[in-house]
Amino acid sequence: MITNPQHDDPRGRESAPPTDNRNDIYDCVIVGAGPGGLTALEYLARFHRRAVALGAKGPTPRLAWIDRTYNLPGYPQGISGTVMLARLREQAEEYGGEVRDEIATRIDGDDDNFCVTLSSHETLRARKVILAMGIRDREPDIANVKRHIGYFLRYCPVCDGYEHTDKKLGIIGSGESVARHALFLRTFSSHITIFLHGENENSLGRYRARLEREGIRVVQSRISRIVETHNPDEQDPQLEYVGRGVCLESGDEVELDVLYGALGCNVNLDCVHHLDLRLDEDGYIVTDTEQKTSVEGVYAVGDLVSQINQISVAMGQATIAAVRIHNALDDSE
Repeated sequence: MITNPQHDDPRGRESAPPTDNRNDIYDCVIVGAGPGGLTALEYLARFHRRAVALGAKGPTPRLAWIDRTYNLPGYPQGISGTVMLARLREQAEEYGGEVRDEIATRIDGDDDNFCVTLSSHETLRARKVILAMGIRDREPDIANVKRHIGYFLRYCPVCDGYEHTDKKLGIIGSGESVARHALFLRTFSSHITIFLHGENENSLGRYRARLEREGIRVVQSRISRIVETHNPDEQDPQLEYVGRGVCLESGDEVELDVLYGALGCNVNLDCVHHLDLRLDEDGYIVTDTEQKTSVEGVYAVGDLVSQINQISVAMGQATIAAVRIHNALDDSE
């Protein structure tokens, strides 16, 4: 139970929320239960809207891979991704928000009359829909990579680059994209190595000369595995192995503190491919300033939107979407 020890709990509702005779239809179905989806659910619940977030036990939200984040405002000691997700869910449910451990497989209909099909084949009716399914980072093709995701292998230097200041950083990717990522890492360290995974240096295009000036090393030999050791930290018994570098197909080893992935991502759009959603050139959903998509009644928030992929951004977008949906429902009632 979430409590505030400094104030009386305002949630002891002395009066019932406004009644809604449309018990067979949700005011909003939120597809996704990451930080964006759960924030939207909390706001809508506090507006006394009937809302549900789907996908709590579906594809793992990116937030769950974070062992601890320190760049989220209000958490000076940091917070783990799984703890934050649990708190967000608890808080939304405390106000009456519903979270269902199911996946949406298809969304049909139009504004004020959507039909959301679940993986259980059940269908939900909704007046509005928020898309918050997120993205999936493309993993490097390295044999033992999975047990190092969120620890040695990371995806977001915006999130945790500060914690790796002056450390030995690697980044794996291709083309000009990996070059731009590497130059961003120079914000934090001068010890940076690009792993092109077998691609030719020419793929770095106009950035080659600048990378050389910045002292960023470029390696073309593919990474065959992560060099690891058993975790010596008894404070984290869940982490069995610790990465300490990479082994190349050439047989050479490169010592690293962190390896960042820059192989791109896949936007989770499986349940909405048939909708006429406007996407940008990278496949992200385009929204307006109210988080509305090109489909009337459908909003989108979080990593699948064409914006910077940050927890705080997803939560801000979710707040905007929830308020706009509440106002739109008010106008139609």
